[in-house]
Amino acid sequence: MDENNSNTISVNRILVATDGSASSIRAANFAIHLCKLEKAELVILHVLPDIKQGGVIGLRAKYGDLKIVSAFLQAKSREANKWIEPIQKNAKKNGVSSKTEILENNGSSIVGIITKYAQKNQVDLITVGSRGLSKFKRLLVGSVTSAITSHSPCPVLLVK
Repeated sequence: MDENNSNTISVNRILVATDGSASSIRAANFAIHLCKLEKAELVILHVLPDIKQGGVIGLRAKYGDLKIVSAFLQAKSREANKWIEPIQKNAKKNGVSSKTEILENNGSSIVGIITKYAQKNQVDLITVGSRGLSKFKRLLVGSVTSAITSHSPCPVLLVK
């Protein structure tokens, strides 16, 4: 029998897309467990909000107020790091190597940012959480999850 069978599954890098919600923390814990089993690297990915979507900061950004834009992105990065830190500690405690990526959203879709990152960085599995939100918001989240599944270059694991 051929030992280099093309049906062999190799998992070297697992990405967890996280937003600080309880379900994304569960997804991160599940990803850590899988990384430990597979001896894979964990990538903790967060996409910052697109400031151009509206509001005062978006309006000020439109007219070139880069200081407020920079301050907003720094504040959102610090906020993300507060809930990413326990994930990193849990990974380390479990002997899993991890790296964190906090990416800016310059008007692209979150789905596009996640799937392009996964493709460019040879991610073998994307792990995402579902959120227990209102029915309307659940539809929106479901469409993002569905889009990640549809456009991902690798398998996607949804953790409830």
